[in-house]
Amino acid sequence: MISWQRTLAIAVLLGASPIGAQAEIAAADPFVCFAPVPPVTKLSYPSRYSKDSKSRSDFDEKANAAVDAALKPVDDFIVLLATAANKSLAGNVEESTLAADCVIDRIDAWATADALSALDSIGAQMSVPSRVAGIAIAYAQALPKATSSDRQPRIEDWLRARTDDGILFFDTKAPPRASSNNLRAWAGLNAAQVGLILNDDPMIAWAGASVQRVACTAKADGSLPNEMWRGKLALHYQIHAVGPLVFAAVMLKDRVPDLLHACDDAIIRAAQFAVAGAKDPKLVETITGEKQKFDADPAKLRAFEFAWITAFLSQVEDPNIREFAQNFDVLSNSKLGGKQSLVWN
Repeated sequence: MISWQRTLAIAVLLGASPIGAQAEIAAADPFVCFAPVPPVTKLSYPSRYSKDSKSRSDFDEKANAAVDAALKPVDDFIVLLATAANKSLAGNVEESTLAADCVIDRIDAWATADALSALDSIGAQMSVPSRVAGIAIAYAQALPKATSSDRQPRIEDWLRARTDDGILFFDTKAPPRASSNNLRAWAGLNAAQVGLILNDDPMIAWAGASVQRVACTAKADGSLPNEMWRGKLALHYQIHAVGPLVFAAVMLKDRVPDLLHACDDAIIRAAQFAVAGAKDPKLVETITGEKQKFDADPAKLRAFEFAWITAFLSQVEDPNIREFAQNFDVLSNSKLGGKQSLVWN
């Protein structure tokens, strides 16, 4: 199930207004905060990929299932946060406040428990920054509408600690490719959002430098070498990298100007290549020499993978990407703040 559909289903079950296109159906229902989610403090899991997969494109089924199971409570929490945070943006005054306080209350429980602080594997350290980014974006949406200001210092101390953990890891311990690929891009987005929340100039600078570090690897055609080496998953990871690159660049446009245009429009070229590849995966196959594990049928495209298009088009006029966006009724990704038309309104 794609991200916005999953969000819609969860929201309906819990009595909250959904993020998706059917929001008006539940508009008359009073907002009800989702049940508390037990904080996840410790994460440790192996690589998803077979040990003999040199391109890290062949999954070890057992390990992949273990990773998904470990991350599921965190990812489900982020979906619920995004649903409520979006309600704080789109609801009436009373509902907006209720939804915002819901987000603050639920994140505060995780902050109090020092969630995501014990990451006992390289895999966990690489994958948690994208989750912290999703939590931080929901928090940033809700904070202006919330009444629970007494919880703000504790939450922001926790967000700082988790972001500092990610910065230290990517600066000192990340494997060579991970230090300059989609994982670093997500860590950059994490630092961008938390840096803006805290008004922390060094953190914002690190975010901008990380985005530029990944983006500036782009070839003339926009392909990202650290994603193209992933064999049959290259296109998937190109798209996965472009999301945080675009989102962070647009988010930081007033603090780190011209990120979109750094290195001869590297992010723009990477985004254009991602969309061109989604329309015709053979563009990627000529680079990788492998058939892509990607269905280019417009009816089967997954909207959450292209949620970044809304941010992109808010800054760049690109007829091809604008036309491609017509494939989707709703562009939403919980780790990018949910429904993008609300985020970039």
